[in-house]
Amino acid sequence: MASLTNQSMFEALFDRRLKPTGAFAEELKAAGYDASRAQGKYPTETWTRCLGLARKHVWPQLSEAEAFRHIGREFTEGFLETITGRLVGAALPFMTPASFLKRLASYFRMGREDSGLSFDLVELGTSSARVVVHNPAAVPGTFVAGMIDLMFVRVKRQGTVEVLQKTPADYELLVRWQ
Repeated sequence: MASLTNQSMFEALFDRRLKPTGAFAEELKAAGYDASRAQGKYPTETWTRCLGLARKHVWPQLSEAEAFRHIGREFTEGFLETITGRLVGAALPFMTPASFLKRLASYFRMGREDSGLSFDLVELGTSSARVVVHNPAAVPGTFVAGMIDLMFVRVKRQGTVEVLQKTPADYELLVRWQ
């Protein structure tokens, strides 16, 4: 099964948060995403190309890791503005970091159809966990770290996420919180 990304992911990042215009919007169209002619699903390769364009146009001055972390935060803010995201957002204040991490794979499945995507949670204690990720679409680990950064804000907890990159498709997230 080919990896597909739901249009709602594009909506969350591009339509709700970044609102591309000019050359940015034109390059997104050339990469396969035209907001005025949205499709229900896109090949995940289109999503990853468009994430790269967001980095190029919005955060060119940052390192790749810093830029993708910002993109992950912006995406999550936009997702929480969608209908599905509002339901998730309403539950966040009642979650702990550990309970959020246990649901991380299901949150990803809301936006992607990908038989190869996996998140394995290894709890390391009461205030840390390791998330082992296999992400065949090679969405950067720092993008996912940015999503978790925003979760810490929403659950009102201090925390850190360190990305231990092994390959573009395989990485671990070391998550610690207070």
